[in-house]
Amino acid sequence: MKDDQNGYIVVETVGTFIPFVLIMVSILSLVNIVTLQSRVHHALTQSAITLSMYCYVLEVIGLADDLATLDEKAATFSDSISSVQGGINSLTGNPQGFAQGLLNFGINELRDNLTAELTFPLIMNYLENGDMNADEYLKSVRVADFWLSDCLIIDRNDNVKLTASYEVEYTFGALKLPFTPTLRITQTVVTKAWLSGSGEGYRK
Repeated sequence: MKDDQNGYIVVETVGTFIPFVLIMVSILSLVNIVTLQSRVHHALTQSAITLSMYCYVLEVIGLADDLATLDEKAATFSDSISSVQGGINSLTGNPQGFAQGLLNFGINELRDNLTAELTFPLIMNYLENGDMNADEYLKSVRVADFWLSDCLIIDRNDNVKLTASYEVEYTFGALKLPFTPTLRITQTVVTKAWLSGSGEGYRK
């Protein structure tokens, strides 16, 4: 059998061609994920710019400064209760201040959740792909879950901030795995609010 080399080319081809095909399909899966990230970034950017323009209305009616101050107070309160001992001292030493800080924190969280609820349809509109709506597109690229994890319409630095998180199922070619591999991705876009009627663009 050592001297019989009939069919060795077929064996070598099968041994190298199948792993090559699996690697190429895996690379194409990564390309699809990068394309998805680009589309999500575009949707977040356009939504943030749209929200930043509406911030001018908040400036005109005098709510912009209040929202920025509220965010700063809520962040300060959140930092102060990050330590259990600090929270106890605040409660026992100044219960009225603690209650006010808790109220500011709650209002700020409610505002951010409301912003996320109002912004989500806008982002989904920008994620439409031709004849496919956003849900169909996300399903076609194997996105298992898509949500807004952080939305600030005006923070303490007068920025609009949108953060989206999603989980993508990916494959290693036709290789069957005993589990479903998923990749969790978080993307954030920050843009200046148009408080004076003109924006400064956005930062990645």
